[in-house]
Amino acid sequence: MERYIRWALRFRFMILGLMVLITIGSGFIISQGVIATSMTNFLGETPKYADYLARVKQFSNDEIIVIAFEDDHLLSRPSLARLENAVQELGRLAEVRRVSSLLEVPDLKVNQGALSWETYADKARRDPARAPELLTELRADPWAGGLLVSRDGRQGSVIIELQPDPLRSTEIYPALIEQVMATFEQAGFERGRLHRTGMIAVLAEIINQTRFNIARLFPIVCGVLLLTVLVLFRRLWPVVITAVVALVGVIWTMGFAVGLFKNINLLMAMAPVFIMIVSFSDVIHLCSSYLLELGKGQSKDQAIFKSASEVGLACFYTSLTTFVGFAAIAFVPTPISRQLGIVLGFGVAVALLIALTLTPILFSLMPQPKPWRIGTTSRVQGLLDRALRVIARTGRRWPKATAAVFAVVIVWSLAGIPRFHFETDFVRRFAEDNPLMQDERYFAEHFAGTNYLDVFIETPEPDGLLDPLLFAKVAEFQRGLKDFPEVDKAISLVDVIEVLHAQIHAGDKEAGALPDTRPALSEDLFLLEMSDEAGLERMVDEDRRTLRLAVHILEDGVLASYRAGEKVRARAEEVLPSDVRVEVLGLNYLLGEWFDKVWAGQKRGLIFSFLAIMAMMAFMLRSLSAGFWAMVPNAIPLLAIAGYIGWFWDQADTDTIIVFMVAIGIAVDDTIHFLMRYRAELNRTGKVQEAVEQTFHYSGRAIVMTSVILVLGFAPFALSDYFTTRIMGTLMPATLVIALAADLFLMPAMIHLGAFRALGRKQLQAPADHTGSARERG
Repeated sequence: MERYIRWALRFRFMILGLMVLITIGSGFIISQGVIATSMTNFLGETPKYADYLARVKQFSNDEIIVIAFEDDHLLSRPSLARLENAVQELGRLAEVRRVSSLLEVPDLKVNQGALSWETYADKARRDPARAPELLTELRADPWAGGLLVSRDGRQGSVIIELQPDPLRSTEIYPALIEQVMATFEQAGFERGRLHRTGMIAVLAEIINQTRFNIARLFPIVCGVLLLTVLVLFRRLWPVVITAVVALVGVIWTMGFAVGLFKNINLLMAMAPVFIMIVSFSDVIHLCSSYLLELGKGQSKDQAIFKSASEVGLACFYTSLTTFVGFAAIAFVPTPISRQLGIVLGFGVAVALLIALTLTPILFSLMPQPKPWRIGTTSRVQGLLDRALRVIARTGRRWPKATAAVFAVVIVWSLAGIPRFHFETDFVRRFAEDNPLMQDERYFAEHFAGTNYLDVFIETPEPDGLLDPLLFAKVAEFQRGLKDFPEVDKAISLVDVIEVLHAQIHAGDKEAGALPDTRPALSEDLFLLEMSDEAGLERMVDEDRRTLRLAVHILEDGVLASYRAGEKVRARAEEVLPSDVRVEVLGLNYLLGEWFDKVWAGQKRGLIFSFLAIMAMMAFMLRSLSAGFWAMVPNAIPLLAIAGYIGWFWDQADTDTIIVFMVAIGIAVDDTIHFLMRYRAELNRTGKVQEAVEQTFHYSGRAIVMTSVILVLGFAPFALSDYFTTRIMGTLMPATLVIALAADLFLMPAMIHLGAFRALGRKQLQAPADHTGSARERG
């Protein structure tokens, strides 16, 4: 490590010039990128996604925007005129495929074999006095009640279906939502009486939160980090150095990301903050060690070489473990997660390279600073040193009691973990006072579930659906779904045929609910086909081979959607003939199936990172037993947070596991710095107590400072309205605080109890030279 530092200082001006060129080039690459995420980023590797795309092109797309409007007189002429203006304008939008509203709902009548297809809206216009009566009928209509008209008849809704486009960037959705809302306003609706929901509205709000993270949270995080460094060091130059190193690391990382993937997706937008925080951690350790060496009377050059040599190897190992933690995200089987894992892994490596190269160069170019204990800084550091001495004595005097306290925490955590279950509900990821969350509660109160499954029933041959026995089985299957507690309503071609058949055979007591012959069923379908307003193409294909059944469910969670879909599919297989193919699709259903695999990938990634870090610990410490015991303080924070979630949360979002994957890679850094220093001091002195005291003196301060910086760096994420971002500002700091407590309290106790006795063996003296020998310290 020292040879590398000497080489870097020898060619420092050439290296600085090269860094400037790379930074400028990376900045240019970033300027060419855009924030863009498509559904392909999430579902591109899901086999059923191709089937889903084919079905939505043929039938109907569930990428929808649902706008509800409050109106006590839905069928009055002014209200209908307002609605018609809005629907016409919405239909002209380029992204819109179809607009559905109460304007098109027909009151089916059959007169002398001819189908009368007059809408309720037209009847209300013609005879306003019948509006209350017609509204009652409209609320009872299977295709309108609870969907286009609220349960109480005082709210209406418009369903806006988008053109199928798997490559459409989700980043256009906020502007599209605003355009839709503006269209309603221009038609005469009040913005305050409009409410939105649907997958597109949810994604639009996620995009808004992502932009908030970039535009607001990133500057706040930077400001908090810089202010914290200033308070801890009480000097300006550490602030400048950490800012420069971190900023260069972020620019290089994002330049790599845009150069490799062209666009910055939703998850990747969080990468700059992670790289910024990791960079600060490395530089703080270097600055702390540099000042300590100067305080011992070393010359400027000696202090640079010794600080880089002592801390550099530990920083290398900490970056390696952080790299493993971040790279484990790539185990999640989706393009968007894999890209994030690659970018964060690259960013950690680059942050280390820049910190170990640029920081010593900047040290060499700046005037020699005053030793740490001169001036106002001494008061802050004096308080910190006294606190560390108290903590060190605690581990020496009461090691068993300290270990017992943490054992209780482990038992409490293990008892809580089985109590929680995972779910991913995009809407519930927003804060309770978020406008989208408020609108969601409005829809739940007044309308049927806006989350639905598409069930496709496909016969082996064309015209297979004209078999009256099969059609009756489909009707039986659909009726049975209403008994499922998850199902709000189920609608399909069966409902239209039942209404039409009842009209044709009005007064015939012997007529069944459905046609009982193939010609009769074919004739009913022919009547519907003759009407352009029937919307038959959304219910059945031209070959009369595939029927679409929409199942509206009460739960919004994607895992609940997937489980409901599997339950529906199992029921279909029980009721329908074995040669009929049943396929359940829909974005939430696919996302639920995908998240099931995501959860499996996250578990694999977490286990991999834990075992890989333990193996690296054993290699670093040259002891299998030490590597194992070193992971105990790092497992406790993860167990404690998992136990807390189990005890106090109703359910855990699948994104929560990301905190664990990131935390284990970062939290282990303090353990590495502690044990690397302890090993060196133990081999120098041969006395456990003195080695622990020296470890607290040299590494304890930097460990506390970096932990404070990490906690405060992540804390601004708590300002976000979005759950995934918010837990980075709540659960992540909590995890880091527990990790710090475990390192400072439990680690010394474990040392005094003999867990790390292997580190004092003679064969470990050679590696200790890499972190600063006794001879060099004099």
